[in-house]
Amino acid sequence: MAWRTFLLLVLTALQPLASAAGLAAPDPSAPLYAQLPPEIRKAGVLRFVGDSHPPYRIVSDDRRISDGIEPDMARALEKLLGVPIRHHVVNSLSATLAGLEAGRYDLALGPGVATEARQKRFDGVSWMTTRPSFVYPNDKPRRYTQVTDLCGRKVSYVAGSVTERVLNRLIDLCEKKGLPPAIHVPLVDTNMTLVATQAGRSELAGMTLTAALHAVHENGDRFGMYSDANGSLGLDVLSLFITKRSGLGPVMLAAMNALIDSGEYDRITDRWGVSAVRVAKSQLNVAK
Repeated sequence: MAWRTFLLLVLTALQPLASAAGLAAPDPSAPLYAQLPPEIRKAGVLRFVGDSHPPYRIVSDDRRISDGIEPDMARALEKLLGVPIRHHVVNSLSATLAGLEAGRYDLALGPGVATEARQKRFDGVSWMTTRPSFVYPNDKPRRYTQVTDLCGRKVSYVAGSVTERVLNRLIDLCEKKGLPPAIHVPLVDTNMTLVATQAGRSELAGMTLTAALHAVHENGDRFGMYSDANGSLGLDVLSLFITKRSGLGPVMLAAMNALIDSGEYDRITDRWGVSAVRVAKSQLNVAK
């Protein structure tokens, strides 16, 4: 039986992810176990790292990941890779990437923007797309209906995230139209960007479409959102990241495409209402 067909059969047999238990010990019979780097097989565990970023990682008060897309993806990936996945929570994107480079962790599911500069440091496997989105408090009088309405506004965002690049595009667009530029307000995580809009430190919180939809779904009485549906601020590819020296790039590419081919990726993204930003195929190092 071809390995690709075998992967599909394994994934079809998965129980619903909301109730699935994590892998307790390594399983050398898993379809992609033999493709893991020797260091990972020896360690017997794959260490994921990320900051609080709903709906990807929903972090509880005791700093544990209680729910989200990441734990759902992890349970499916364990079936393919044959090693337990352990989740670690840090305070920011910069801490996530620094921890990867220092060898404290193995993989950041992100998803983060795949830039050329970042690709020099890490291998990236694409698994999401995004278009710029902005969340604002409903108790403020201003509303947003077009991109130029954002000019001159203070925009909070997670430092180093895709929105930093989006805001630079917005500033260029505003200046070309003779309008005041948007103002950068970089912060440590998504929650702080929303708090800033309520405290008056910013007027909008910029984030991925997925995060914006989740914020408004969970707090529709407090927040509204504007999304650049016309694409005037561009579309971006989002990736998971591993260090180049880890050797995990090829096996993670195979694993993500196996999830897509089996339909498990669609089931997870449907569960979280993010089907609009999924990819048809994962690719390795597609920075632009």
